[in-house]
Amino acid sequence: MHNALVTPFWKNALEQLPPGVRERHVRDIEAAERWELRLNALIETWSRAKLALQGLKHRAPRINNA
Repeated sequence: MHNALVTPFWKNALEQLPPGVRERHVRDIEAAERWELRLNALIETWSRAKLALQGLKHRAPRINNA
């Protein structure tokens, strides 16, 4: 059983292949989509963490060296 593709790009890519080629490469395309989704999630997580850390940096009390 194959995973259902969820992104329009990869669905379209698979549909554009001739039937024989599609059968040979369906797992490769599914794997490529999974990699893309994971990479996007990683980038999103990193971006949110970076923004959160920047927010903490701006809220941190400043120590005056007087």
